[in-house]
Amino acid sequence: MKTSRWTKLAAAFALLLTTGLPGAATAEEKPIRIWFNGEELVADAPAYIAAGTTFVPFRALFERLGMEVSWDAATKTVTGRGGGKTLTLTVGAASATVDGTAKPLLAAPAIVGGRTFVPLRFVSETAGASVAWDGAERSIRIASGPSAEEQQAGVKAAYEAYLAAANREDAAAVLRLVHAASPLRASLRTTLADAYARRDVRTTLESLVVESVHGGVATLRVTEANAKTAGAFYVDNRVDMKVTMRQGTDGAWRLYDAALLSREWTSPFGTPPGEASAPEEETVARNTIAAYMEALNQEDVNAALKIVHADSPMRKATEATLPWMFGAYDLVHELESLTVLERSQDEMYVHTVQTMRKSAGPKLADRRTETIHTLRRLTNGQWKLYSTIEGRTEILSIPH
Repeated sequence: MKTSRWTKLAAAFALLLTTGLPGAATAEEKPIRIWFNGEELVADAPAYIAAGTTFVPFRALFERLGMEVSWDAATKTVTGRGGGKTLTLTVGAASATVDGTAKPLLAAPAIVGGRTFVPLRFVSETAGASVAWDGAERSIRIASGPSAEEQQAGVKAAYEAYLAAANREDAAAVLRLVHAASPLRASLRTTLADAYARRDVRTTLESLVVESVHGGVATLRVTEANAKTAGAFYVDNRVDMKVTMRQGTDGAWRLYDAALLSREWTSPFGTPPGEASAPEEETVARNTIAAYMEALNQEDVNAALKIVHADSPMRKATEATLPWMFGAYDLVHELESLTVLERSQDEMYVHTVQTMRKSAGPKLADRRTETIHTLRRLTNGQWKLYSTIEGRTEILSIPH
């Protein structure tokens, strides 16, 4: 009996070793790893298998497939758009909708742990990707769309097409190459035709590096040279920018945003005119700019905005910035010198040197700035501040 008891204990211990102690990972519990075009898919919750179907958090998968995704909390519906397809899945529903046609699902989408999960194979294959399952490794490999090199080439070609349209002064083509949701779109729509009518500017692409392409969003580092070839006053320049491109629902890359990193003026900034400007022109310019600076000194937002042209591309930024600036600082603005550089029937280009000194607020250095203002004339004869660019800045004090 003693031998039999020990035999049974040994067998039980061996069984524990082969099946795994409580809490130990087994083959079935091994995490599922998902690879997308050779790069591991990272999501905010792990994938799982139910009813023979692998489920993943919807957002990570849709975005990796290059689709724009939206979530309707009221109906618990996920919609993905991209590559010319629209795919809709609803939590608990046994079918999905692909371009308006119902398609059966092997298993319904579900909410687990506050996350919405969708069937990986159905979504991936609907988006045109191939899916391969490795049971031994519990891994899934998804292959979709162009390679990384092909994607970068597509992004570069789209940006070059945008520049070509701008150099042709084709406003309609430029807007077609700007993403529908771009924050630049409204300003471009109102300013392009006017800018093209006033001057010809040639943009030369000096360098373009695609820094990343992921989830239908690409970032580029771009250096461009801009030079006037004809028309109204303009200061030639070289700019370094961070550009964002996004894919539309048709899969095409379009310009989304551009952030200026640095700018160098490559032609003289504010060269005096060959002939002296008329005294009345200088009087108009001085009165307009002095009135704006007085509004800044009085911290009067409404008075300042009355001097800014309604169509000015800087108006929205001025509306947002002035209340903050007045709340944080007491500043004194002074106009030191003014020269009218050029005048047309409804525009005036004015070179100024002005100072800004702090009397109260967080640390800030006093400074002297060289500036060119563009003034525009209204139909009633009034002149308004339309745009401003800054040249050399001289720091007059340490931050105090």
